Amino acid sequence: MRRHSTGMMAGGIVMVSFVPIALLAAWVADLEQSDCEGNGLFSIDGSESRNTGVDCGRFDATIYGGLATAAVLAGVGIPMIVIGGKKEPAGFARVTPWATPHAAGLGLRLDL
Repeated sequence: MRRHSTGMMAGGIVMVSFVPIALLAAWVADLEQSDCEGNGLFSIDGSESRNTGVDCGRFDATIYGGLATAAVLAGVGIPMIVIGGKKEPAGFARVTPWATPHAAGLGLRLDL
């Protein structure tokens, strides 16, 4: 038995390993946006935004991009791991009978 594709399995593992990085980038951007709006972790009194005139929506692309990237990486990487790691036979043997007027027997052919 051998793996279907070692490269495919390794590529899937690499892709899935980048999912936490994409989620971390989205989470940090969300914290920055909450802080910019004045209602985040770093807000002292939770009152009105102290950043009037600042575009706090600029973090939306990073947040949604990080979430979409994580979903795509996981959605493609996990099947690559499963399909690439699937065990399949390394080869098969074919037995062929033969006969002549003076002899008979079996022939064995290995296809790897």
